[in-house]
Amino acid sequence: MKTEYSLEVIMLTLSIILMFIAFSSIFRSKIESAEVQHEYKFINGLRGLAAIFVFVNHAPFVLINLGVKNTFFSAWGQIYPNLGSFGVQIFFCITGFLFFDKVIKNKNIDWGDFFVSRIRRVAPLYYLTSILVFFIAAFFAGFDFLDKESITTIAGLITFNFIDNPMRIGGVSLVPLSSVTWTLVHEWRFYAVLPMVAIFYRSQYKFIILTVAIIIAAIDLGTSAVVCWAYFLSGMAAAVIHKANITSRFVKFVSTVVAICIFVWMCGLVDVPGYGAFRFALATIFFICVTVSNPRFLHYQFLNRLSDISYSIYLLHLPVLFLSFKVLSVFFDLAVLDKVTFWLVNFATIPVIVALSTFTFVHVEKRFMRKKRVEEINVPEVDRTLDRTNAAV
Repeated sequence: MKTEYSLEVIMLTLSIILMFIAFSSIFRSKIESAEVQHEYKFINGLRGLAAIFVFVNHAPFVLINLGVKNTFFSAWGQIYPNLGSFGVQIFFCITGFLFFDKVIKNKNIDWGDFFVSRIRRVAPLYYLTSILVFFIAAFFAGFDFLDKESITTIAGLITFNFIDNPMRIGGVSLVPLSSVTWTLVHEWRFYAVLPMVAIFYRSQYKFIILTVAIIIAAIDLGTSAVVCWAYFLSGMAAAVIHKANITSRFVKFVSTVVAICIFVWMCGLVDVPGYGAFRFALATIFFICVTVSNPRFLHYQFLNRLSDISYSIYLLHLPVLFLSFKVLSVFFDLAVLDKVTFWLVNFATIPVIVALSTFTFVHVEKRFMRKKRVEEINVPEVDRTLDRTNAAV
């Protein structure tokens, strides 16, 4: 299958990753003062990188998302969109891995507490970002948003987009502002079925149920353009394999090599759909290989810091990109913007995104993640471990 790479694309991508690492290191003390305890360091590393990959996807296409057709440059290498879809798929795999891992380890999960912890973890920053997105769109719409389209969109924002909506406020599209929030619907659906998954896992018919799930996933992947739920199944499979505790150095080495080769190949694929069966197979093998190999470079503290602020980066990078180029449009005609200026502005948004993400992680996410310590004094250690992992996702 054809792949496409260029020195320019590789250098820009590496520059973006290094800038996120560098600026998150500037806020090291702030982030680490609110650091979440994680059980699996390699999951931290993947999560931190996945958030950057999503930014890498959106940065080159910000003008297109704003409806601007630039005459100086219009095409980019496939690595940008492929990294974006890959980052989202990794998020889904991580969720499936972490929560099924807890189902395996803990027979007595308090599901009421589980759902409360999920709401406390996901909802506050989401609603804060949604309010920000609403006011930005309303401002550019001249605060003329009392129409059916806008009201339906508001209902969609309130319900995590479970209510289908046109994603427009006063005629202003929310695509360049909050298009990433579609993934949260899939996360909530997985949370909803997790208690049933736990029941099935302890059932004598679990292998039959697993076989049926795999068959359904295969059919869905073969007939649908975008399939997301199957990636949670990939994470669950990885959790089962991780439980086997493979210690062979040879197997770990081979798994590392396979994971790197798949990553490089997948990023450059030209004619393969981002959420089709083949990409699903590659992402699944990649994630399982990383789970088996547990590479040391994913344990580095700078990736741990990025992991902590990854949810904020994920939700806030689009509004920052949107506002940055809207401000730039006051001084420059974006339709004839040169490539150097375009990328300089993209790079200039990175310290802003990291600073905002650090602030929201410390003052919004961390405040709502879990109940205060005084309420946890008599909680058994196994439950506290579950709580910490819930907070980390």
